[in-house]
Amino acid sequence: MASGGDGDQGCGNITDQILDLGIRLLKDFIYNWIQRHVNSITLTREDLGAEELHEPKHKKVAHGMQIIADELDNDAGLQTTINDSSIKPSVEVFERIARLIFEDGKFNWGRVVTFFYFVCKLVIQAYKPRILEIIRTIINWAIDFLREHLINWIKEQGGWEGILSYFGTPTWQTVCVFLAGIFTAFVIIRKK
Repeated sequence: MASGGDGDQGCGNITDQILDLGIRLLKDFIYNWIQRHVNSITLTREDLGAEELHEPKHKKVAHGMQIIADELDNDAGLQTTINDSSIKPSVEVFERIARLIFEDGKFNWGRVVTFFYFVCKLVIQAYKPRILEIIRTIINWAIDFLREHLINWIKEQGGWEGILSYFGTPTWQTVCVFLAGIFTAFVIIRKK
């Protein structure tokens, strides 16, 4: 509520700031991934509503996310599954996979980046020149999921900068194995 007490408003402001940064990081992630890896797609920052990140710590977070995503992209089996042309972006597919990533209730930065990576791959599959509405729709699904399922955990980690401590542990590399399992489940869901 906008008229809540100072404690509620302060908490809401922090949550809103973390969500706002998450939205900017998501759009920046998609934009940079496409620029770095997909020559056949021409999307501008304006097309995605992606502001350029200016703060050095935000750029560092974004760079760290790209490093994790590069590791995910090196998994050949995962790429075969993701690039399956029979997989069509839909809200049902989005919700199933997004929920599957966090199904066991365990959160970590690798899974958050996996979520961003998954959203980016759906955007790439949905891309059609001059039809940006489906891309914006997928981004909105991701924003809603971020708001409803991830923002509190991110807040508990001290915000998005918490990802920087994640690089000191080898556990982020295990996300590739985890993700392979998720996309195997995705294939099973797709066949149903």
